Amino acid sequence: MSKDIFIGVDGGGTKCKVRIEDEAGNLLAEAKGGPAQINLSAEKAWDSVLTTVNAALAKAQISLKDSRYRFYAGLGLAGTEVERAVKVFLSKPYPFTKVCLKSDGYAACLGAHNGQDGAVVIIGTGVIGWRVQDSDVVQVGGWGFPYSDEGGGAWFGLEAVRFAFQAHDGRVAFSPLLQAVLQKFDHTAHCIDWASAADSTQFAELAPLVLEHVEAGDPWALKLVQQAGREMDKIYSALETKAANKDTKVPYCLFGGVAPFIEPWLSDHFRSNIIPRQNDATVGAIHMIKQELSK
Repeated sequence: MSKDIFIGVDGGGTKCKVRIEDEAGNLLAEAKGGPAQINLSAEKAWDSVLTTVNAALAKAQISLKDSRYRFYAGLGLAGTEVERAVKVFLSKPYPFTKVCLKSDGYAACLGAHNGQDGAVVIIGTGVIGWRVQDSDVVQVGGWGFPYSDEGGGAWFGLEAVRFAFQAHDGRVAFSPLLQAVLQKFDHTAHCIDWASAADSTQFAELAPLVLEHVEAGDPWALKLVQQAGREMDKIYSALETKAANKDTKVPYCLFGGVAPFIEPWLSDHFRSNIIPRQNDATVGAIHMIKQELSK
């Protein structure tokens, strides 16, 4: 008699993580692998997913080729907002009995609230908000840097460079943060060369420098973190405004590498609705595939 194996995958631009559970919900194994962002490359995303799934299954002494098992995969992957990428990705052959593909942010929301109604605001290199209530799913932000993702790590880096150039011109006053940004590159021309070619990941590498100066009370660092707090308040407000059922409030989780630094600067109303997250996106991805099977 065949047994059901549930696979949860959380994949983004830098890595993916896999969780394997049996039909009773017991954890069998976990593994981490390479990037799995489908809009960059469907082939590379599938390679990362399958390599990491096989690594996790090997720990549980299970093979995808074993006919005694049915493999159900929930894939929470970055890049699903690009419809063409979704079609290309799902057109590739895969060894699973059934697949459910949705955004990594959506999977993170389900995981954070253990499959129950709730919302998340995730602040890392970029920023995105999700709100899930029954069949009503709302997304705010997450459209990409530099035209979105205000308040994220890449935005912090970009704004710090922008103010540093203004200080160099004499348009604004220098501060220790702005001096540190230019000193990092030894010369303004070097900073220009770097900034003209830098991507979101590279700009985000400047975020820790900004956040260090927040603790030191630097006026420009404080200005940026306060603005980031206001940007998160906008996301919270938009998620609530766009909800189909505005009368029912849901709990929020706030996480991501930059989130702890911004939380103190959020409005009291937003902060009062924040609770600790229960699980990660791999658990959310398993909730996704189970919900799909129950339809």
